[in-house]
Amino acid sequence: YKAFRSDSSFNFFSFFFVFFIQDIVFVLQSVGIPGWGFCGWISSLSAMKSNLAVGVVMLVVSVLFTASAVMGIIMLKKVHSLYRRTGASFQKAQAELAAGVMSSPAMRNAAGAAANTAFQSE
Repeated sequence: YKAFRSDSSFNFFSFFFVFFIQDIVFVLQSVGIPGWGFCGWISSLSAMKSNLAVGVVMLVVSVLFTASAVMGIIMLKKVHSLYRRTGASFQKAQAELAAGVMSSPAMRNAAGAAANTAFQSE
């Protein structure tokens, strides 16, 4: 919402990064690698051998995690197409970040202090 409201490429880029990581977690949850704490396909099919009721409940959870992963990827593609239609780009996001960072007095002071420390240590 903030990216649309402010028409900010940097906000879109940060959204893509966070949402992409979230989609990766959804996919890992739907796969269900044993020992990782996820209740996905592999874990649910393994549980069916020992306890059918637990396996069925885990299977339902696996289906829901898979649906979440698929919906997340679809939403990511839709938002990316909206992002491209606005004329935004990665270069524009980099320029916005640089302009925003350098306009902040706290960041300028921190960057100056770091550069000064690095210069004095040599």
